[in-house]
Amino acid sequence: MRKKAFLILALCALLSCGAAESFEPLPMDNFQPGPTPAEAGYVSGTEYEDASISVKIYQDRYADTDYFFAHIKISHPSQLRTAPAGIVASPSATFQYETENKATQIAKAANAVIAINGDYYTKADKCAVVLRQNRQYRNFANGTMDLLVIDMNGDLSVLPNCSKQYYKEFNDQNRPQLYNIFCFGPLIVQDGASVIPAGYQNNSIGAQKATQRSAIAQLGPLEYMLVSTNGPQSPGNKGMTLEEFAHVCEDAGKRLNENGCRIAYNLDGGNSAAMIFREMDPAKGSMQMKRVNSADISERHLSDIIYFATLVK
Repeated sequence: MRKKAFLILALCALLSCGAAESFEPLPMDNFQPGPTPAEAGYVSGTEYEDASISVKIYQDRYADTDYFFAHIKISHPSQLRTAPAGIVASPSATFQYETENKATQIAKAANAVIAINGDYYTKADKCAVVLRQNRQYRNFANGTMDLLVIDMNGDLSVLPNCSKQYYKEFNDQNRPQLYNIFCFGPLIVQDGASVIPAGYQNNSIGAQKATQRSAIAQLGPLEYMLVSTNGPQSPGNKGMTLEEFAHVCEDAGKRLNENGCRIAYNLDGGNSAAMIFREMDPAKGSMQMKRVNSADISERHLSDIIYFATLVK
């Protein structure tokens, strides 16, 4: 009996040694960059892994267009972050600033492991609601756009066709739990299936136009997917309509998680669509932030990014 008890204790000790390390979360109420990712974490030009985060990027082709989707798992909701372009010049910049910069530069300043374009919050005529890392900046909601809500647990949900009054009531009831809100849309996948019908029309986002597109999705607790496509400016690529892009997000989500996307939300598109990852630049002999999709065309200046950070210092 004593021998059996000793073996059980030894096994428990061994398992505890192999348990995941715990790290101090990042502040969820300001725009402090995450720790600098370790170069050793970049397993390849498409993978990053440390004790707090894993990222793997895949490439495929649909509708005569190359697309890229990244599978991300994190340890704490604070690792899903957003940053304004102003941090390139000032680490204390907030979303009150209306600065623009290249996504690669914003991602570098934020110490992003991986990033994607946000919703272009400086365009008040299109970005009607701005709430960033628990701070409210704008409410011009007019009932015509879907809002993406990211709460303090890192869970995604969508407020469809949100009006100013509905948003005010939602904000009043849920304020302590609201982490980020983005305004572009629409919702394109829910509960594993595309919600974009054939022939979907939405002129404000060019739904029928074949162009570059990007999206953020949640697959499970602290498990996410970023998707971005090439566009017609890249040789050999047509670009995608919103219906085609929704199909891509639905399919990619099911490849990464048996239940697919809980939520997939369309972000700003066209040349604003940009997935950013760090890789070795042979010419410079160092790791550099690079645009994954449409890497052969010049970057458009953006106002903000969504990114994932490490907790390992």
